[in-house]
Amino acid sequence: MIFQGLYNILDLFLNDIDLFYNNIDHYFQDKIFVSLGNNQIEKKDLEDKLKEVISILTEIFVDLGFNSSEITWKFSDLHSEIREDRGISPIELYEKILAPIIYEFFLEKIVDYLVNIDVAPLMLKLKDEGFLPIEFIMELRNLKNVLERYPDKRENLRKYTQIQKNIINKFQENKDKIESLEDIKEPEYKLQILYLVYRIIHFFNLQKMFDFSHIKSYLKENVDEWLIDVPMISLKNPDIYFCGIYLAKHLGVELDDKKINNFLLDLSVEAGDRFECPLIEATDGIYYFTKSTEMMKIFLNIEQLKGILKSPSEFYEPNSLKNLETSQLVVILKIYRQLGIKKVEDEIKRITEEIERRISPEGIKQFRDGFVSSEATYYVLFSHYMNNSLEKLKDYEILKSVISRIYRNLELLDFSIDTNFDLVSELFYSLESLKLFNCIETREMIIHLAKYLFPKEIVEKISISKELIRNKAKFRHLKVNRITGETIY
Repeated sequence: MIFQGLYNILDLFLNDIDLFYNNIDHYFQDKIFVSLGNNQIEKKDLEDKLKEVISILTEIFVDLGFNSSEITWKFSDLHSEIREDRGISPIELYEKILAPIIYEFFLEKIVDYLVNIDVAPLMLKLKDEGFLPIEFIMELRNLKNVLERYPDKRENLRKYTQIQKNIINKFQENKDKIESLEDIKEPEYKLQILYLVYRIIHFFNLQKMFDFSHIKSYLKENVDEWLIDVPMISLKNPDIYFCGIYLAKHLGVELDDKKINNFLLDLSVEAGDRFECPLIEATDGIYYFTKSTEMMKIFLNIEQLKGILKSPSEFYEPNSLKNLETSQLVVILKIYRQLGIKKVEDEIKRITEEIERRISPEGIKQFRDGFVSSEATYYVLFSHYMNNSLEKLKDYEILKSVISRIYRNLELLDFSIDTNFDLVSELFYSLESLKLFNCIETREMIIHLAKYLFPKEIVEKISISKELIRNKAKFRHLKVNRITGETIY
């Protein structure tokens, strides 16, 4: 998902890219029709037919010169794309499920070509097989020549394209260490670190690479140990019960829903009794509580929310708000939006003004006079997306900070019992920021990405484009929920 914006830029800049798409379609549709014929595929046979076609496609890509491990990884979760409740034709199978990923195989290699990663033999093979029309080849050469004149932009693009590969390699090399985290004795530390690591694994669709059997057994057999509310939690150190629910849901662990629902309902009462202003005094705890109720599909009524939402005005004074973390301020706004809370215009205005004080030319700070933070960066980006105000960030070089922090944190990260929470958290939030830049397909985000990755000639051309996201752009277009921040597949 961190290449989606990059593909949008190429799609806008390259006039003859549709010829390229058409050649891909003709080649692969022929292969699929030879295998499946043109008969309707029944719903009960869809999974098996998809596996059959993926096996054929894998052989084709290997013959063309693509890396076999990359092919396996890209196709590994393709079954999740199937949402049909009926049979489909082979052409629908191709267009709806297979084609978007097939285009991405090729687009990724085009980017490698532009930044001088050694794909010359592959590009020659693609030309010989008829994938690359002469008009498209000329456009690629012209774009490559433009990049050659701007070494700094070419290096930005090269570093950006290598983020995914570097992270996947890091996690593959540390597979045994990551799996050993399941054996940590302290339940709080075990679940918090595994939650953050799993989020990154899920981000890159690496779940099938790891054996999570130990943690699945732990979650199922030790509910009373992790279904607890612990003090001193934060966005870096989430509530242990939330981590347990999240991991159980994503790993397919069956839980006692009634027990968990009762626990959560009791928490809503306790929060109102324990704090004068829960949203300010226990922001992160309330946030994880609301996220947990969403996962468990609990819909709280006004009476149940009354204690959580009590908000004495003195807690929203500027002198009070200035002591809160930037990410905490955004989370308060996010909770308002998630719970549908209205008539708090004054509170929202004060919080928003305080957030704006944290944005500087150096980056987005966690406090007014504090340090630049990936966590704060993500939440401020999301806040502006949530409020339709991304235009306000157009002059800040946010991507430069995000990418440099990814490389720094990745280099320092070591998976062990002493794994640094801050490093994992900062890496996670940096990746989440990249998701926003790529999957929020607005003019502001695409131009922001283009300014960092490409010379001004390319930026100027896409800036004047009337159709910023082309309907004919055939790769996958993931979205971001404007309220929750979750990825929409």
